[in-house]
Amino acid sequence: MRCARAFAFFLAALILGAAPASAESAGAEPVQLNDQRAEALAALPNLRGAAVTSEALAGKAVVVAFWASWCPPCHPEFDNLARLQETYGEDVAIVAVNIFEEFGRFTGTARRDGFLAKKNPPFHVVAEGEQVAGLFQDVTRIPTVFVFAPDGRPVMHFIHHQGATKTHASYADLDAAVRTALARQAAGG
Repeated sequence: MRCARAFAFFLAALILGAAPASAESAGAEPVQLNDQRAEALAALPNLRGAAVTSEALAGKAVVVAFWASWCPPCHPEFDNLARLQETYGEDVAIVAVNIFEEFGRFTGTARRDGFLAKKNPPFHVVAEGEQVAGLFQDVTRIPTVFVFAPDGRPVMHFIHHQGATKTHASYADLDAAVRTALARQAAGG
């Protein structure tokens, strides 16, 4: 039922040709990675990599990426996330949150599992992300990416909007955001 509602909302946004505005663009406070959001991520079923824990996120730049295997822009973004993890190692924690996996004719986990086997991501991957999408400004578009400084403050927020020429966060975008996040930590805030 939850997937059916998410699919219906997503399909309506797709048909209407407009992405719902994020809370940031509506003037709301930017999302911070607080204890509630970190605990919600940790509670999701683990698919790949080590389980997400508060210890795994503490003291690091944190990237939270919402994705689905059928999403074409999510494929190169996953490659960028893997490169980012290889570049920064233990200084960054990446959590890829699978949402909207059941879309159209795509049902079950076979496509997702094949995607993960092919990509073999070197970071945390969790399932059933619809449960936490509301905590991250009601994520309704994929890919959507957040980058947080080690203290939880937001550094970057990317949403793939319908019809946009930029379809995913580039490696340069992610690299700059993580460098900024780590510089904030080094500068003490």
